[in-house]
Amino acid sequence: MNWIQDYVLLREISQRVTQLVNEHGDEIELETIRFKDHYRAVATICQDKEPFKDFFAEAVDHHSERDAARKALKKLYKKAYS
Repeated sequence: MNWIQDYVLLREISQRVTQLVNEHGDEIELETIRFKDHYRAVATICQDKEPFKDFFAEAVDHHSERDAARKALKKLYKKAYS
Protein backbone atom coordinates (compact mmCIF):
# COMPACT_ATOMS: atom_id res chain seq x y z
CA MET A 1 0.00 0.00 0.00
CA ASN A 2 1.36 3.45 -0.83
CA TRP A 3 1.22 6.63 1.25
CA ILE A 4 -1.71 8.10 -0.70
CA GLN A 5 -3.83 5.07 0.14
CA ASP A 6 -2.69 5.25 3.77
CA TYR A 7 -3.61 8.94 3.92
CA VAL A 8 -7.00 8.53 2.22
CA LEU A 9 -7.87 5.54 4.39
CA LEU A 10 -6.78 7.45 7.51
CA ARG A 11 -4.13 4.98 8.52
CA GLU A 12 -1.98 7.62 10.14
CA ILE A 13 -1.08 7.24 13.77
CA SER A 14 -0.81 10.96 14.48
CA GLN A 15 -0.88 14.29 12.70
CA ARG A 16 0.42 17.73 13.64
CA VAL A 17 0.03 21.09 11.90
CA THR A 18 2.29 24.02 12.77
CA GLN A 19 2.15 27.56 11.42
CA LEU A 20 5.13 29.87 11.58
CA VAL A 21 6.43 33.08 10.04
CA ASN A 22 9.94 32.92 8.61
CA GLU A 23 12.64 35.58 8.34
CA HIS A 24 11.17 36.76 4.99
CA GLY A 25 7.79 37.46 6.60
CA ASP A 26 6.11 34.54 4.82
CA GLU A 27 3.68 32.31 6.68
CA ILE A 28 4.60 28.64 6.43
CA GLU A 29 2.30 25.78 7.30
CA LEU A 30 4.05 22.52 8.18
CA GLU A 31 2.03 19.33 8.49
CA THR A 32 3.70 16.18 9.80
CA ILE A 33 2.00 12.82 9.65
CA ARG A 34 3.17 9.68 11.40
CA PHE A 35 2.36 6.38 9.74
CA LYS A 36 3.24 2.91 10.99
CA ASP A 37 6.57 2.73 9.17
CA HIS A 38 7.46 6.33 8.23
CA TYR A 39 6.90 10.05 8.74
CA ARG A 40 5.65 12.38 6.01
CA ALA A 41 5.95 16.16 6.10
CA VAL A 42 4.22 18.68 3.87
CA ALA A 43 5.31 22.33 3.90
CA THR A 44 3.46 25.15 2.14
CA ILE A 45 3.76 28.89 1.59
CA CYS A 46 0.55 30.45 0.35
CA GLN A 47 0.28 34.24 0.52
CA ASP A 48 -3.09 36.01 0.29
CA LYS A 49 -1.57 39.41 -0.50
CA GLU A 50 1.15 40.74 -2.78
CA PRO A 51 3.69 39.49 -3.55
CA PHE A 52 1.65 36.34 -4.15
CA LYS A 53 3.50 33.12 -3.43
CA ASP A 54 2.27 29.56 -3.66
CA PHE A 55 4.84 26.86 -3.00
CA PHE A 56 4.51 23.26 -1.82
CA ALA A 57 7.07 20.62 -0.82
CA GLU A 58 6.88 17.21 0.79
CA ALA A 59 9.35 14.73 2.21
CA VAL A 60 9.50 11.33 3.88
CA ASP A 61 11.76 9.95 6.56
CA HIS A 62 11.57 6.42 7.93
CA HIS A 63 13.01 7.25 11.36
CA SER A 64 12.24 10.80 12.47
CA GLU A 65 9.43 13.35 12.28
CA ARG A 66 12.01 16.10 12.71
CA ASP A 67 14.08 14.89 9.76
CA ALA A 68 11.00 14.64 7.53
CA ALA A 69 10.06 18.22 8.46
CA ARG A 70 13.59 19.46 7.86
CA LYS A 71 13.71 17.83 4.41
CA ALA A 72 10.35 19.33 3.43
CA LEU A 73 11.36 22.81 4.61
CA LYS A 74 14.67 22.58 2.76
CA LYS A 75 12.84 21.70 -0.48
CA LEU A 76 10.31 24.48 0.14
CA TYR A 77 13.01 27.12 0.67
CA LYS A 78 14.81 25.97 -2.46
CA LYS A 79 11.64 26.41 -4.53
CA ALA A 80 10.58 29.70 -2.97
CA TYR A 81 13.86 31.56 -2.62
CA SER A 82 16.23 30.24 -5.30
